[in-house]
Amino acid sequence: MDKQQSGGNRLGKYYELATKYFDTFEGRHLYLRLLSWQWILWAISGICFVGAICMSLWLRTRPWIASIYVAEVLFLSMGFALVHHRKKRLDERFGLNDENRSTRFRAMQKMHLQFLTNKQATDFAGIVKEIADLRSNLDRFSPPKINYFRLIYDPDAKARMISITLASLALFVASASRTTDAELLNLLELTAHPAFGGYLKNLLWIAVAIFAIGVGMYYSYLESKAFILSWMARLGKNKKANELALEYFVTALIEQHDPTPLDKK
Repeated sequence: MDKQQSGGNRLGKYYELATKYFDTFEGRHLYLRLLSWQWILWAISGICFVGAICMSLWLRTRPWIASIYVAEVLFLSMGFALVHHRKKRLDERFGLNDENRSTRFRAMQKMHLQFLTNKQATDFAGIVKEIADLRSNLDRFSPPKINYFRLIYDPDAKARMISITLASLALFVASASRTTDAELLNLLELTAHPAFGGYLKNLLWIAVAIFAIGVGMYYSYLESKAFILSWMARLGKNKKANELALEYFVTALIEQHDPTPLDKK
């Protein structure tokens, strides 16, 4: 029990360090206020962009196509402006300029990681391994979580789905081969009908559209979730959102790890 409590406290310390590091390089102080006109215009243009796409698909009129392009350009422009503001604030905070900015910025990240962890860059990989082990043990001994999306579709079950589809086709062929001559004649007449190809094509397009919409909605959900969690982490409103800060922290440790000992440089 003492070891488990010690491991939890140790992981909690890493969460604190990750939050501090995330706040330094991705904190809300680097961005404009959420009620600023830039954010409001970004949100409105995004809503107009999605709305124009829906109206274009629904009404199938060309004027909505122009609205899509206008809203998209405005949405992307405001997004670039928000990112540029963050870059400008980082440059002001760390005294960076265009000359060797990337190299100096990485050096500042490394120095900050060394300060927070009280370790040299050669020890960063060890910290990553410790965090991975602690999280693995925590997931191993925590109550199981239900993934509702996997109850509907499991990406690991593709082989089984293909097998079921092939078995269904084989069953259909076997059933068709055992039909009477009259039934087989009706089936052949149906497939030979001029409209049969059009019906089959429409069914195929409907199936593809449903699949594409489902996949698009799923990945839109993932992107929206990542965006919301990132801002929840910046605002510090949810403890679960700190997982993103920890992942950001671990990624930085991996990128800044130096395998060369100081005495060999």
